[in-house]
Amino acid sequence: MKNVILCALGVGGATVMGALLGFVFRRQAERHAGTILSLSAGVMLAAAMMNLLSPALEGANLVRVMLVIGGIFVGAAVLYLTERIIPMGAPSQHGVRSAMLFSLAMAIHNLPEGVAAGLGFGTGESLDAIMVVIGVALHNIPEGMLAVFPMLSAGIRPRRAFLFATAGGVAEVVGTILGHLASGVARPVLPFALAFAGGTMLYVVTSEMIPEGQLSGRRRGAFSLIFGYSLMIILNFLLSA
Repeated sequence: MKNVILCALGVGGATVMGALLGFVFRRQAERHAGTILSLSAGVMLAAAMMNLLSPALEGANLVRVMLVIGGIFVGAAVLYLTERIIPMGAPSQHGVRSAMLFSLAMAIHNLPEGVAAGLGFGTGESLDAIMVVIGVALHNIPEGMLAVFPMLSAGIRPRRAFLFATAGGVAEVVGTILGHLASGVARPVLPFALAFAGGTMLYVVTSEMIPEGQLSGRRRGAFSLIFGYSLMIILNFLLSA
């Protein structure tokens, strides 16, 4: 449990670090936002495929394959419905109340990512868990950076903007612990749970990160995504050696 708590703090801390970097390197980050998002999309995609969906399919028969496919679609559907109920639009000029709603929406959207990190421990392979945590954390850094910009543009004071931007990190700490607890209770349906987590990550990557990453240029976004994916392959290899 100690390792889980440390990983949870690492996942949440990455959002805090990103928010801090957003203040320090605001102009540079805004200029290269698309490239940063594409790179983190590759990281998240690799973590979902190699460390959640691949373990879910180990020793698969037809029933397990269908269970995994069902988990992927259910995970994606849950995030889709969440977006319909609580849209995650940028804060408006209405100030603090608007920023609070934005940070609440961001926290709710980020909760499944924390759950995905926690469920990684359910595979029994520490490498899978570590790689999912790394994937989510590397995604949270640019997410924390980019969360700061619309708040500052809406006239929110820097201190408040930082606090609101870190709301997603707090949600992911909670989500990681919940995911770990669920992996122990739901071991008989662990393939479905892992696929559910993978589906949420695939939905975030394909519905948000890739389209927004294309804003910096289609080819640049493509190569940044490939670089992020390749980086995770290398990390998997080095950590398993």
